[in-house]
Amino acid sequence: MNTDPKPDPGQVVDTLGELISSLSAFASKIPAASRMSLPGGVKPAEEAVEAYENIVYRFRERAGSTYKPLPPLFVESLEAFEAGKVFDAVPPLLQCVEQLVELHNQDTIKFTPQQQQRMREYHRRLEKIVPEATQSEVDLPTPDSY
Repeated sequence: MNTDPKPDPGQVVDTLGELISSLSAFASKIPAASRMSLPGGVKPAEEAVEAYENIVYRFRERAGSTYKPLPPLFVESLEAFEAGKVFDAVPPLLQCVEQLVELHNQDTIKFTPQQQQRMREYHRRLEKIVPEATQSEVDLPTPDSY
């Protein structure tokens, strides 16, 4: 039985930030043209995959029912990251941002103004990883609404 306390919204924002940071670091090391799924393409270092995996599984063990939709999305992103598929690793993390905003809007969790700002920044960072996307696939409410 897991004795770790369930994560608070700040810890969830931190976890998402760690994943985005890892993905951004890998994406910055490869040319944008190579970010698509290419056979035998560029893959992250084993240490980077292990670190990403540790973040995902540490969160999954502690997620609880409040954050139940997030671990499968984190795992989906991990699998894409591990295969070097940057484009495929971004959408699950964007969906996590959407899920967290929805939880906040439903008053299930409450983000501080600083955490809200971090969530907006994470969304922008994820969109920058996929430079060909001219229109956001995630329709976030205006910043004042969360």
